[in-house]
Amino acid sequence: MQNINLYIYGSEIFYKLISDLNLFNKVYLEKKLTLNSNSIILAFPDGLSSQFLSAFYKSNLPVIYISNNIESKRKINFNNFSVFLKAPIEIQNFIEISKILISKFDYLKASQVLIKDYSLNSNNRYIKKKNQKLKLTEIEVKLILFMNVLKGFSKDEILENVWKQKARLDTHTFETCLYRLRKKIKDKFSDNNFIYLKNEKYYLL
Repeated sequence: MQNINLYIYGSEIFYKLISDLNLFNKVYLEKKLTLNSNSIILAFPDGLSSQFLSAFYKSNLPVIYISNNIESKRKINFNNFSVFLKAPIEIQNFIEISKILISKFDYLKASQVLIKDYSLNSNNRYIKKKNQKLKLTEIEVKLILFMNVLKGFSKDEILENVWKQKARLDTHTFETCLYRLRKKIKDKFSDNNFIYLKNEKYYLL
């Protein structure tokens, strides 16, 4: 974990302990919100405001909460990469959990593809815009990923690359998929131009 920074909130004792172990690239004891990528947050929620806890949740960064008060868990909103540990904890246990969270975070981060105002998660198969999320099928994800370049594609090219079908085969499958995807995007995001046709080529946005 030598390329990961650790930001600690709420415990100077733990900061001194972790700093001496040389497990992370840099270890910081923070009193102000500092949310950077390539980092993990260690928070002791008992002494933290709701503003801090809300910011941790919205950041979607790996967060480890530690407290000897199980009631503290109730005031925490957990994101995809956060866990709660009841104090006291073993350092080895903390290290292993940190590694798991970082691995999970790196894996899911790599699956995120930005498409103008949208974010596509290819692993969990959904597309998101602001606070709205739409579930996609596997073939819809493949179609979007293939078309996410600054050029248009003919129907034959899409069939050969997404469906692995030769151009001479029936195009009904593609047309049905395209119709359903366009309708889902329009109904969810009020977007009529997610995939459009120009000069017999299909373009994404």
